[in-house]
Amino acid sequence: MNDPAAARTIAAALTAATGILMGHSGAPRLDAQLILAHLLSTTREHLIAHDEASLSPEQAAAYAKLVGLRARGMPTAYIVGKRTFFDREFTVTSHVLIPRPETELIVEKALGWVQAQGRQSDPLLRVVDVGTGSGVIALSLAAHLPAARVLATDLSAAALQVAQHNGRDLRNVRFMQGDLLAGIGGQFDVMCANLPYIATAELDVLEVAKFEPAIALDGGKDGLALVRRLLQQAPSRLAKPSILLLEIGADQGEAALAAAHEAFPHGAQISLHQDHAALDRVLEVLL
Repeated sequence: MNDPAAARTIAAALTAATGILMGHSGAPRLDAQLILAHLLSTTREHLIAHDEASLSPEQAAAYAKLVGLRARGMPTAYIVGKRTFFDREFTVTSHVLIPRPETELIVEKALGWVQAQGRQSDPLLRVVDVGTGSGVIALSLAAHLPAARVLATDLSAAALQVAQHNGRDLRNVRFMQGDLLAGIGGQFDVMCANLPYIATAELDVLEVAKFEPAIALDGGKDGLALVRRLLQQAPSRLAKPSILLLEIGADQGEAALAAAHEAFPHGAQISLHQDHAALDRVLEVLL
């Protein structure tokens, strides 16, 4: 049986959905479980432990519709409306980029630098996350650095609404709409950004561009237009000592290094960090 709508138990529904998602998902069983858990307002663990439980015809029909969306390419995170990042769960909508595990490297490097500086409890520590999207970087840092003052910015008002919702339990974060660092005063000890870095011409052929917002993907002709702009703005906005961490595409390391050396010709330590797949992922500048 490959029709989740005809399933009468959790086990049967998951089997049918997994079959449908084969070839459409890199993890068909996991996606099938996450979608059904979302629909039933429960957990994957509960589904696995109680897979003999019955589904109503209405539940089975609703599940079949959601599985159909996934089979047509809609990311699971948009279907279930959430994604885990670092050690927190975040709401995601079609107005924001879906958080990726490789972006956690920025949070890890930022926290490592703050710890090395002995400033984990420093109330004067200033952090900015430029182009915050759903807020994953800013809010992860704010949660681990409760004494710090964290600013999350984004050009998109809709994205900022998502970030504000995700940060509703944190009191050390403020949100600001704007273009990169425009209108922001003062200097920062930690500056992070996961800006759009896909070349405009590539958007037409990328699967993610069918569902994720173009404003969060389009990095201009070579993908680094926004990265270069932020690098040019950053020198006067960074305290000493400070750290700047920017996510880049796997093939952009050399160009990103060149842009950083142009923006910081003297006195900065500039390097690249690789993700778990050994691909260039984060540009680091230390002052």
